Amino acid sequence: MRSLSKKILVTLTVGVLAGCATAPVNYTAADAPHAAPLVRTTAARPVIGLVLGAGGSRGFAHVGVLQALEAAGIEADVIVGVSSGAVVAALHAGGMRAAELKAAALEVEDDDLLDFTLFGPGMIEGGRLQQYINETVRNRPIEALQKPFAVVAAERATNRMVIFNRGNTGMAVRASASVPKLFWPVMIRGTEYVDGGVASRVPASVARDMGADIVIAVDVSWRGSADAQQADVVIRPQTVRSRITDFSHKLANLAAGEEAAQAMVPQIRELLVRVAAEKSRPLRLGAVRAP
Repeated sequence: MRSLSKKILVTLTVGVLAGCATAPVNYTAADAPHAAPLVRTTAARPVIGLVLGAGGSRGFAHVGVLQALEAAGIEADVIVGVSSGAVVAALHAGGMRAAELKAAALEVEDDDLLDFTLFGPGMIEGGRLQQYINETVRNRPIEALQKPFAVVAAERATNRMVIFNRGNTGMAVRASASVPKLFWPVMIRGTEYVDGGVASRVPASVARDMGADIVIAVDVSWRGSADAQQADVVIRPQTVRSRITDFSHKLANLAAGEEAAQAMVPQIRELLVRVAAEKSRPLRLGAVRAP
């Protein structure tokens, strides 16, 4: 009995010490995420933009989508992520292929990403997610990843959308995934940021601004997101309804993502052929093309 009481006391003491910080730290270092003017990606062939939307643990479906697209030979040139979609998007932009992403998804546990606290403005601080992302991308900033990548977050005070495309990758993803009241907000240079889904759950327009000729959006929300309609193709996996921190349906959501993307592959291929033809068509000023 005495031994049990001692264990409980130690556990409570550790919890209290872990929860001593009660407010977000203001990140002002040179590598803090920030928004720079978006650079448009250009190519003679169609430029593909992939937008991975918000949805908590349903975001595991994004990995299944990438599996199906990769199997079909469809590669994104620019990637946009928001909330849980930013987690998968960051790792893919950092160079992880679908098989690696699936292996990582099946291996990761909730306490690898979620650091619950006793005090503060939310139940989850978010530092563990930031660390996981940075370690996985080998501490490269957003601008040093293998593919052009943008992370969408929202200003807490105004809900204004902010596009992070420079600086600390893990911190940007952490800000984008900081669900209000559940996660602590992330303070960067005096401004608090929260989950990007507050501003736009599927920010398809951002990929267009990055130069995408064809925008593929993945919407894992239950009710559908209006902003996804700005994409050329919308993939909507039939994910399991669960809490946003429930990792127990990973396999089902992975399969749902793969199935939904496979169904859209023919449409994507048709778009690629059409846009490729349009881009290769010579521009003839002053001439009228025969029908």
